[in-house]
Amino acid sequence: MSDKVGGLIISELLVDNPSAGGTDVDGDGTANKSDEFIEIQNTTGAPVSLNGFELWSEKSGLLYSFGASDTVAAGGTATVVGEYTGSMPAGFYEAGVSDGANWLADGEGSKFDSIFLVDTNTGEYVVLSYGQPPQAPTLPGGFPGTTRMGAGESLDSGAPNGVAFARNANGNFTETAPSPGTSGVPCYAEGTMIQTTFGPRAVESLCPGDMVTTLDNGPQPVIWTRRDVQPLDTVDAQARPVLISRDSLGPGLPMRALVVSPQHRILIGGRGQMDHALDGEYLVPAKALVGCPGIRFMNGKRKITWVHIAFARHEVINSNGCLAESLLFGPMVLQGLGRVQRKTVAAAFGLRCDRLELLAGLPARPLLTVRAARGALRPPQPSARSQVRPRPIKTERWDKP
Repeated sequence: MSDKVGGLIISELLVDNPSAGGTDVDGDGTANKSDEFIEIQNTTGAPVSLNGFELWSEKSGLLYSFGASDTVAAGGTATVVGEYTGSMPAGFYEAGVSDGANWLADGEGSKFDSIFLVDTNTGEYVVLSYGQPPQAPTLPGGFPGTTRMGAGESLDSGAPNGVAFARNANGNFTETAPSPGTSGVPCYAEGTMIQTTFGPRAVESLCPGDMVTTLDNGPQPVIWTRRDVQPLDTVDAQARPVLISRDSLGPGLPMRALVVSPQHRILIGGRGQMDHALDGEYLVPAKALVGCPGIRFMNGKRKITWVHIAFARHEVINSNGCLAESLLFGPMVLQGLGRVQRKTVAAAFGLRCDRLELLAGLPARPLLTVRAARGALRPPQPSARSQVRPRPIKTERWDKP
């Protein structure tokens, strides 16, 4: 189990990036040492303020201090890069070293180091040591941490050039190809059957151009899809996948169990889907439905493959026989996209990366926050005479938790 501080973990590091064959994190055309990065992940089901959090190194001291307005989305990441040329996408931060300058100590031979993530508000911190072999961490001079969370983690690795350390499905660090910035995007589990013009198809089989049947606008072509594998061992209970069992929304709704990410929205209050629950049709985050009969967080799974699907506009689509949303590119979703993801999305929609906000558009139905949905949902009434009209509901345009 990963060591956590304030719901955050150190999730990936690139500590020895070569000029030849390395990773060009900032897209300036050159891979070098300043492209090295540290990624932290929010394992909770709500945004976490980064105000007061700092990254430290045993060898180099203070590496980066987050600001008062910095946050990391539920399930999302914050990636600190040594130097970033150009406009940084949301979720990336620059440590301010010179372009090409060495930022992190290599792991080969005696070039070991320890990386600390500390919450200066509480003094709590976690530490990851690496090297071949790693050394027991020593607190750097001026370090503000006072209480170590967990036993401390270590990596016995020489950090070969261009290889990153990232957590696997068990939550343990392994050597892998670098992948700075990960997605906290609402999505479907692999195997979800989506209604197309040629009948139901597994969501992972859909490609750009495939025609999907939408509730409001008939057949629409898929514009963008993406698959992500998410380890679950380090994920808090409130951020785990949501299982919506057969018939839990209404008779035959869904026709088979549907698994979605916690923030993925389901149509509620119409079309037979919990018609009694709301006064009209709304899109409600799946986690707000947990506790209703047949709807729960999934425990026991060690990893899951998510699939994102987007159209030219926000749509309501048939998923395992019930109605749920396609991807809405609201601010929280855009913040969760890493640099590579932003490039692929921009290319798919024919936009520049700095113009992705144009994708936002209008939601297909009014959106409820988790809090508003839980306050508005009400059980079915025994008779029409005893029904009480629900109080007015405050809706949100974007995907706040």
